[in-house]
Amino acid sequence: MRISVLGPLEVVHLNAIITPTAAKLRQVLALLALHSGRVVRNEQILEELWEDNPPVSVTTTMQTYIYQLRKLLRLQRTGLPTSEEYDTRPLPSLQTSPGGYSLNYEPECLDAYRFEQLVNQGRLECSAGRWTDAAATLTHAGLLWRGPALADVNVGPVLHAEILRLDEFRRNALELRLEADLRLGRHHELIGELARLVGQEPTNESLQSKLIIALHRAGRRAEALRVYQQLRTALNQELGLDPSEELQRLHRAVLDADGSLDLPLDDEVRRVTLVEPQCQLPPRRNNLLSRDEPRSVALAALCAGEASGPATIVVTGPPASGKSAFAVDVAHSVRHHYPDGQLYARLIDDDGNPLDKNEILGHFLRALDNQHPDLPSGTHDRMLRFRSLTSDRRLLTVFEDVTNLDQLAGLTPSGDGCAVIVISRRRLAPSPSATVIELSPLDLEQSGVMLAGCLGRDKEGTPAADSELLRLCDGLPGALATVANRLKVRPHWTPARAVRWIKAELARDGGATSDPLGLRAGVWQSYLCLTPPGRAAFRIVTEAAAGTVSTAELAARLSAPEYIAETILDELAELCLVTIQEDDSSTCHCLPCIRAVGHQLIEEHTRLSEMLTEGTFDIPAQESFRLQYAQRAL
Repeated sequence: MRISVLGPLEVVHLNAIITPTAAKLRQVLALLALHSGRVVRNEQILEELWEDNPPVSVTTTMQTYIYQLRKLLRLQRTGLPTSEEYDTRPLPSLQTSPGGYSLNYEPECLDAYRFEQLVNQGRLECSAGRWTDAAATLTHAGLLWRGPALADVNVGPVLHAEILRLDEFRRNALELRLEADLRLGRHHELIGELARLVGQEPTNESLQSKLIIALHRAGRRAEALRVYQQLRTALNQELGLDPSEELQRLHRAVLDADGSLDLPLDDEVRRVTLVEPQCQLPPRRNNLLSRDEPRSVALAALCAGEASGPATIVVTGPPASGKSAFAVDVAHSVRHHYPDGQLYARLIDDDGNPLDKNEILGHFLRALDNQHPDLPSGTHDRMLRFRSLTSDRRLLTVFEDVTNLDQLAGLTPSGDGCAVIVISRRRLAPSPSATVIELSPLDLEQSGVMLAGCLGRDKEGTPAADSELLRLCDGLPGALATVANRLKVRPHWTPARAVRWIKAELARDGGATSDPLGLRAGVWQSYLCLTPPGRAAFRIVTEAAAGTVSTAELAARLSAPEYIAETILDELAELCLVTIQEDDSSTCHCLPCIRAVGHQLIEEHTRLSEMLTEGTFDIPAQESFRLQYAQRAL
């Protein structure tokens, strides 16, 4: 069981969300969760729920809430495992004690407990002068917060006091982390964050002093002095106070260019950046549908803080499944965990050709160290330089269009505090500790939410037409976005007309001039990654009426043993062109839209290949780009 209170209340067990919806039940659950292992007296529960105005049947009502909560924890919708499966740890339980109740579960299940443990660890690391470890630990702690504590719970006086305590703990952790980052010479990175925090709390002298120090160390003394003047004005107007003696001394030190404000350097505290860090990440996409579960997995993998090599996640999925949008969103969410910069590179061009690794390394090196513009000319020397520059940094690198592990050789950072996000149409495992996240298609309800969001809810049609339009997109975010854009630029179209047009385009055997679902480029790139037997198998899959092919059928069509056919199906599944059920590894299934587009592309490939073989080059201009693909595929 996992209970989250640092943000909206959420309870997850065996990957099923079991958060109660009733307001009072949520209050009781939050109260018991924050007092895990301790008896919460009946008087406390009554005060929290009703304060001084309890109902007449208060005892019966409270017992009903406890019964419902106990039932929720033990009889979940996904089914509760037997006790034998939990022989090494006890099941969570809600126990009745004289005069109260106690909710018992492993402390690590509560995000507030993990947060306090990390903050205490970070405080000890600060005391020991281990500023690098402290900054990483406290950054990890801050990422556990998803918003205000118990943001969606109507709290009473008891929970209100707990929220105040957690907020104060969070504030202290933030200031500790800022101090650690300042001691590490990360003043350039902190200026923007500190300016935002100061804007939220204009009379917070601690934050103001840190911003003044950061600006001073960045060589922006005039701005540092301006911050002090703004603070003095705010304190005088709002509270009738003057800045503290400590801040006045800081002001005089900035005026005198006092060397005591410079970064202290010793064996533990070193400058970790040579230049102001760069963020090369593409912008987030507004139409990204929330994928809470895979996002939580990605954030946990990237913020684990384990010193066993760079944290690595691989984001994969079918064509148009939103891999890039998801990965970029995750990268932006963990930016502050990697303050030394965020690098980004595509590894193939628009035609599917691999980009020059030497140029990518040069791009990275210039971003990391512009104080030494003379770059090594050879690829091997650039790899060594990149490895050296990243050995002691907290750097995030995002690679898009990765099709094999050879492309990553020499491009990944070497430091334990770094991270790598790989966006690939193929399932890859760059390291034994890498986390592979496969994005599955959205269900019908999620597809409807995304389409409505893309359209701004200004396009309505009959329910049947809307349902058919969603079905044609097969839950692929890229296809949904393409359809939404088509409807926007053709406002006279109804969803029913869009359905007719998409069906007509997908039904054509080849030579289609439009891409109704935006799938052609992605499916073709995946097709080019297949071996010749894999391409033959994919042709057979696209010709199947229902897009379902068994190992026996494929073996018969290819005149090959079944174990060879099974290996070929595995290749298609590895490239996410088909899915193979875990309970039936002998059968694969292809999404209808991918099957239709794949069939068109293979027909075009075959036709153009024959024309090349026969020496017939009278090809329409609009199809010339497909000729290049056919030549490369041959």
